[in-house]
Amino acid sequence: MSNVLVRMVLYVLSPLLATAIALVPGWGVAFDGTTLTINIEVLIGAVVAAFGLSGAVFARWGVR
Repeated sequence: MSNVLVRMVLYVLSPLLATAIALVPGWGVAFDGTTLTINIEVLIGAVVAAFGLSGAVFARWGVR
Protein backbone atom coordinates (compact mmCIF):
# COMPACT_ATOMS: atom_id res chain seq x y z
CA MET A 1 0.00 0.00 0.00
CA SER A 2 1.39 3.37 -0.92
CA ASN A 3 1.85 6.16 1.59
CA VAL A 4 -0.70 8.34 -0.22
CA LEU A 5 -3.36 5.63 -0.09
CA VAL A 6 -2.81 5.03 3.63
CA ARG A 7 -2.97 8.77 4.30
CA MET A 8 -6.21 9.20 2.38
CA VAL A 9 -7.85 6.18 4.02
CA LEU A 10 -6.92 7.46 7.49
CA TYR A 11 -8.06 10.97 6.67
CA VAL A 12 -11.45 9.79 5.39
CA LEU A 13 -12.13 7.07 7.95
CA SER A 14 -10.91 8.79 11.12
CA PRO A 15 -14.02 11.01 11.50
CA LEU A 16 -16.30 8.07 10.79
CA LEU A 17 -14.58 5.83 13.31
CA ALA A 18 -14.48 8.51 15.99
CA THR A 19 -18.14 9.43 15.65
CA ALA A 20 -19.15 5.76 15.53
CA ILE A 21 -18.50 5.60 19.28
CA ALA A 22 -21.55 7.80 19.78
CA LEU A 23 -23.67 5.08 18.18
CA VAL A 24 -22.66 2.36 20.68
CA PRO A 25 -25.80 1.42 22.63
CA GLY A 26 -25.64 2.62 26.20
CA TRP A 27 -23.02 5.29 25.53
CA GLY A 28 -24.50 7.78 23.13
CA VAL A 29 -27.74 6.32 21.82
CA ALA A 30 -30.62 4.61 23.59
CA PHE A 31 -33.81 3.24 22.04
CA ASP A 32 -36.64 1.94 24.21
CA GLY A 33 -39.04 0.90 21.47
CA THR A 34 -40.73 4.22 20.89
CA THR A 35 -38.17 6.86 21.84
CA LEU A 36 -34.70 7.41 20.46
CA THR A 37 -32.48 9.43 22.78
CA ILE A 38 -29.06 10.80 21.90
CA ASN A 39 -26.57 11.84 24.56
CA ILE A 40 -25.35 15.23 23.32
CA GLU A 41 -22.23 15.23 25.51
CA VAL A 42 -21.03 11.94 24.01
CA LEU A 43 -21.86 13.13 20.50
CA ILE A 44 -19.95 16.39 20.98
CA GLY A 45 -16.99 14.50 22.41
CA ALA A 46 -17.00 12.14 19.45
CA VAL A 47 -17.11 15.03 16.97
CA VAL A 48 -14.21 16.76 18.74
CA ALA A 49 -12.25 13.50 18.67
CA ALA A 50 -13.02 13.11 14.96
CA PHE A 51 -11.70 16.60 14.21
CA GLY A 52 -8.67 15.86 16.38
CA LEU A 53 -7.89 12.67 14.50
CA SER A 54 -8.29 14.40 11.15
CA GLY A 55 -6.08 17.22 12.36
CA ALA A 56 -3.45 14.73 13.53
CA VAL A 57 -3.42 13.02 10.15
CA PHE A 58 -3.16 16.38 8.42
CA ALA A 59 -0.40 17.55 10.79
CA ARG A 60 1.59 14.39 10.12
CA TRP A 61 1.18 14.14 6.34
CA GLY A 62 -0.52 17.33 5.21
CA VAL A 63 2.45 19.67 5.20
CA ARG A 64 5.51 19.54 3.00
